[in-house]
Amino acid sequence: MKKYLNTIILFGSLAFLIMWVDRIVYKGEELKYNYFFLMFALAGFLYYTYRRGLAKMKEKEEEEKTKKKPKRKSK
Repeated sequence: MKKYLNTIILFGSLAFLIMWVDRIVYKGEELKYNYFFLMFALAGFLYYTYRRGLAKMKEKEEEEKTKKKPKRKSK
């Protein structure tokens, strides 16, 4: 489920970036009217990167926990 949410965040951010480029480059509108598209795209990309980093850190912690568990020999 987390991967699907990350994918939605990533492609949503990409959609905002494409809308911004369309309005600025092709329609010739001013930046002050379309600045929020750029900011939403940037915020989405940063949030996606943050979530991905948290997931990688969590995976590393789980790997370390499994490696650190020593097997005790009973006498």
